[in-house]
Amino acid sequence: MELEKKPIREFKGKVIEVKRETPTTKTLAFDLRGIDFDFYPGQYVMLNVPYEGEVLKRAYSIASPPTQKDSLELTIKKVPNGKASAFLTEKVKEGDEFLIKGPYGKFVWVPQMGTNLVLIGAGSGIVPLMCILRYIVSAGLDHVRATLLYSNTHYEEIIYKEELERLDKHSNIKVVHTLTRSWPPDWKGYTGRINTDMILKEVEDIPTNLYYLCGPPQFVEDIASILIELGVDKEQIKKEKYD
Repeated sequence: MELEKKPIREFKGKVIEVKRETPTTKTLAFDLRGIDFDFYPGQYVMLNVPYEGEVLKRAYSIASPPTQKDSLELTIKKVPNGKASAFLTEKVKEGDEFLIKGPYGKFVWVPQMGTNLVLIGAGSGIVPLMCILRYIVSAGLDHVRATLLYSNTHYEEIIYKEELERLDKHSNIKVVHTLTRSWPPDWKGYTGRINTDMILKEVEDIPTNLYYLCGPPQFVEDIASILIELGVDKEQIKKEKYD
């Protein structure tokens, strides 16, 4: 379905909170008070990042739900040789200001599109999926059923770990973790990559759900291939790739 586009705004966002999520990941909260900014769950903004005399423009998915009007949250993972992500995760402090422009992107969900969701993410690919989950809860959409399959390399790198535990207690939300490289001795989740067996075991009514995949390009394509083999129409698969 075609959604009405949200107006694109450009504004100065002041950092009001810096929160460490994992050893390599931080969430920056920007003050939205007095700014008329609206978006669909799953969209992203462009952030101007000052770096050694130049301005780096970077796209970051919005982590906070559109129901949260006073602040905008972006969760940023430091990537190898990433100038902008290193600056944002190591140097930014409360009071800093950044030029923000958006929203952008077609990786969006609204209830009219479907109420049985399967969200599949790897690493920082959780961010737009978390926005969707937070929106389901904050908007009181108890009729929406969502299953999250979330893959990480190590236990320490699970973003939003405690919040995901709380979300999993909601009767309409299920959170499933897998770790691919190392895991604690008492780990009760899956190990290894998300595969056909895991999807068959954890996802109900496979052909009828809406699927949102987010993560590295190869991860997204591999999962999409599995879903198509399991009888999902490609029109029901939304993809967002993070390089």
